[in-house]
Amino acid sequence: MSPAAPQIAAETALPLGEVLARLGPPLRISALPGGFALAWEYWEIRENLLGFSLGAMGVDFLSIDWGEAHARSQFLLLNFNDEHRLTGGSYQAREGVAGGGGSVQPFVSIVPVVDIEDMVEHLPQHAWGRGQLEPLPISLNRKQSPDQGQGGVSQRDTPVGIGQQALELR
Repeated sequence: MSPAAPQIAAETALPLGEVLARLGPPLRISALPGGFALAWEYWEIRENLLGFSLGAMGVDFLSIDWGEAHARSQFLLLNFNDEHRLTGGSYQAREGVAGGGGSVQPFVSIVPVVDIEDMVEHLPQHAWGRGQLEPLPISLNRKQSPDQGQGGVSQRDTPVGIGQQALELR
């Protein structure tokens, strides 16, 4: 994200064209009463991994892994009125651990010795009605889309069970 982002959030009455020239196209857009909101995001993720496995000649018997991710993000939200003038905005920057974990995995594998895959796979007619049983597409609830809807904007790491994403038909 541009270093000018925090400065733009503090300014008002800038025309939309000037903001877009400085920041480029927004990641998200939403209609608002009397205007609209545009949002920009920047993420930098660093991942540290360490692992080793026990085995001989390319055969793994045991794998031990540890990993941790650090994230740095910036989020800029700008509000515009119907005349395409900046009316306000907010800027947020954060940095910290995004997650981590470890694992110990013993490996045991069972492999088929006879190739009968083409005789036991599902026949095409078994899938004819599958489309009728799938959930309704999310696009039916387009007004609530966090990318181009009318229900507001949200950052990419927002859990799917809250905000406008909770209204998506799945």
